[in-house]
Amino acid sequence: MNEILATAFGRIQMLHYPLYLREEETFEERQQNLIDHCLSYIGDLREKHMLEVGCGNGLNCHYIDTRYGAKHITGIDLNNENLEIAKKHFENPRISFIRDNAQELVHVPDHSVDVIISIESAFHYPDKHAFFRQMKRVLKPDGVFLVVDIVRLPGDSGRSLWFWKKHKLLYHANESEYNQYSSDNQLIIKHIENLTDRIIRGYEGHLSWIKRKNMNLFNYLLMYFFAFLQVRLNVAQLRSHKQYMLFYGGHGDPA
Repeated sequence: MNEILATAFGRIQMLHYPLYLREEETFEERQQNLIDHCLSYIGDLREKHMLEVGCGNGLNCHYIDTRYGAKHITGIDLNNENLEIAKKHFENPRISFIRDNAQELVHVPDHSVDVIISIESAFHYPDKHAFFRQMKRVLKPDGVFLVVDIVRLPGDSGRSLWFWKKHKLLYHANESEYNQYSSDNQLIIKHIENLTDRIIRGYEGHLSWIKRKNMNLFNYLLMYFFAFLQVRLNVAQLRSHKQYMLFYGGHGDPA
């Protein structure tokens, strides 16, 4: 996907879905909208240590540092190619990129993190109980977490597109399971938000985002066709089997 986005847009892009805010936005603006919306739950980051679990190519960490100025950001990912891109493009003493497993976090000390974010990564984790257990361990007593995930609708067995899920290592949970992961690990989900409609609208005008100046005619047509199919697949899933959900929480009393 890094290569596809770089071909389509001339440079690497964030690796998550776009969030609609207003008309005539670019793909990059709508991706930034999602990060901005997520961080609106968290407040001032200037003295905070943030951990992004599933940091991808590092662009989220770079954007957060540039716009919000966290004291330090640690990005972890399992994909070596993503980490190589992150380290190559975003050299910054306030950002560290480490290879680690979300279900283990072996490189993150106990009670060392003020904020944990995980954006469109948790559906790749087969053991989300372990992920929540690690969040509980590494969060400071007043720390908070924010997980954005594509979850199954109530009543969805998770068997739709099983061949695709097997190939992509997809392990979708549902909202009830998320509440269970949290309570079983002495964490509290304080707010849940359904962003599905705004994510679907985020794809409005998507074919106009791909400019031929970035590629030859054959690659342009191939990219145009790929974007058409990819967006149709994503939107179809969100309209029939999945929801795009935000979970915000932490330790202590939810009030």
